Amino acid sequence: MTEPEDTTTALPQTCVRCGTLALLRIVGHCGNCAADMGLRHSEDYARWRAEVKKEFGVK
Repeated sequence: MTEPEDTTTALPQTCVRCGTLALLRIVGHCGNCAADMGLRHSEDYARWRAEVKKEFGVK
């Protein structure tokens, strides 16, 4: 018997910060917003990083 073909597709999700549809979203934020926060909005970035650590833990 053969394996069924994998037909799953990633679906874009809306970023909670900018409203853009994105395939990459980490704790609600797209990659562009994560980078922007890291470069220009350190308080927002620190808050977001705390959420990431809470959601995924620390290694």
